[in-house]
Amino acid sequence: MHAAADDRPDTENAASTLLSRCWSEAALAGTEKERQSTRNKTRVDLDVLRKVTRPSRSPVSAALRGSIRSVKLNEDQKLIALTLDFCESNGHRTGYDGQVIDYLRDEDVKATLFVSGKWFESHPERGAQLIADRRFEIGSHGLRHRDFSRASKATLHDEIHLAESAFLRARGRLMRKSCSWNVQEILSLQDELTLMRFPYGWCNARALSAVADAGQLAIQWDIVTGDPDPNLSVKRIAKAIVGQAHPGAIVIGHANGHGHNTAEALKLAIPKLKEEGYRFVTVSELLAAGEPVIAQSCYTERPGDQRRVAQVKKRRRGLKK
Repeated sequence: MHAAADDRPDTENAASTLLSRCWSEAALAGTEKERQSTRNKTRVDLDVLRKVTRPSRSPVSAALRGSIRSVKLNEDQKLIALTLDFCESNGHRTGYDGQVIDYLRDEDVKATLFVSGKWFESHPERGAQLIADRRFEIGSHGLRHRDFSRASKATLHDEIHLAESAFLRARGRLMRKSCSWNVQEILSLQDELTLMRFPYGWCNARALSAVADAGQLAIQWDIVTGDPDPNLSVKRIAKAIVGQAHPGAIVIGHANGHGHNTAEALKLAIPKLKEEGYRFVTVSELLAAGEPVIAQSCYTERPGDQRRVAQVKKRRRGLKK
């Protein structure tokens, strides 16, 4: 397991030193071109991923099974977790929103990044940078961004376990860099994925059980930025975050180029929340500070709302035929 961030020195910890040693500021800076997504025929290589040795974990305890939406804290604990998704599926290469990541680094804001295995495979250098950064905790977002609620048993297995293989390959690329040849620094790196976010936020009882049996906690959210919607303004996204903020909240956004106005909205919301006394922590740190609020189903904002979304999408597909 990776060391808790609060156990590390604030200024000169291993991961931060590793990041600056391996990349210049110019190399870390995001570009507008990287934000763009492209369609291609590239598919993730399952055979390569199946050869990766993964850690074994005990299944999640009965008390933590289900979909974790937030954490109940004492009123004086103004902690909040920002989470960002890096989705990517076969036939599609999504982007890297450097404006978001650069801003979090500039402001020293922690976040939990839920990364698709395929995104790690198609963004080897950026993936290594994210793993090397002490501010970021990495969670799984499945292998190919498949709908877990409709997946077969075999697909569920690959989506859960091979996503971790892709993470371990990305970690291995970082460890093989000559700039990282310092055992003490490497020891602080995250070495497994213990958190999972369902692609699309969709699940069913079988998917919840499969993730828990793999020793991963299913993490959802209770504050939706809505950033994939191009019609949402910077101010509206920021207002959604600040207006709904509460101790123990989990915020969802995107950093794979599919979020619109995400970086600019965070530049409004984060300073405001800091002024109000909030401190940004990773999801694991948030869980360690209180009692998780768990649902036995997945939903965006209210129970059952995803079924309506699925019905709308089904009708739209029918109209296109």
